[in-house]
Amino acid sequence: MKRAILLLVMVLLFAPQAHAAALIGWDELKDPAAQFDDPFEALSGRELRSLGTVLQLRRRLGAPDVPPSERPQLEAELRREEAKLAASGVRTDWLLSHRRDIARKRAAAAMAGNAALEGREIAIKGYVIPVQDPGGAVTSGYLVPEQGMCSHMPAPDPNQMVRYRVSGKWQGEYIYEPVVMTGRLSLQMTRQEITLLDGRVDMIAAFEMEVTGVRSLDEKAGPDPAQRLWNLFRGSQGTNSPQ
Repeated sequence: MKRAILLLVMVLLFAPQAHAAALIGWDELKDPAAQFDDPFEALSGRELRSLGTVLQLRRRLGAPDVPPSERPQLEAELRREEAKLAASGVRTDWLLSHRRDIARKRAAAAMAGNAALEGREIAIKGYVIPVQDPGGAVTSGYLVPEQGMCSHMPAPDPNQMVRYRVSGKWQGEYIYEPVVMTGRLSLQMTRQEITLLDGRVDMIAAFEMEVTGVRSLDEKAGPDPAQRLWNLFRGSQGTNSPQ
């Protein structure tokens, strides 16, 4: 009897434990090693527009075909814009001289997913964009962090979009349904063109998820009938990686 109890205790101690999937935030999908302090993010919309105006005026003044009669006005406008930026503490010359390098870093950071999440079972909150395949079934789609992305708003960065696949009965009630989606992540870049409200959209996702569970966060009785139009959207077959 004592031996049986001892065996039972050992089985309980060493048996694999079932752990709930960790709920993660969207920022955790980004590769920490690729992130950097983007100096342009600290600028206001007005400062960004002013910086763009300075770049355009400098290019215009550097062109050989500028009429002499226009030059004084262009130079005066350039001085005004440069003075406004200087008063705000903006390092105009440094930002413009480093803009291409910063753009390359920004593009790399947007594409890079967190490799530590490869193969992990996670849960994440987001909004679904179901995609109907050519056969009419809805077995896949995209999870995005904000409602309206890819239609009324620009698509998120690739490492802020998850392409999901479902094997159960769940298909999504409507486009942008808020959910908590659970499944196993893989760091796999995919690209697919689909049709949404504003036309064709290129969907580039850094992650794929094999879905094991979905919980809707919509507390309403049902979606607006117009939102059910998602089932009219057809997705073409996507390539394995962006061109």
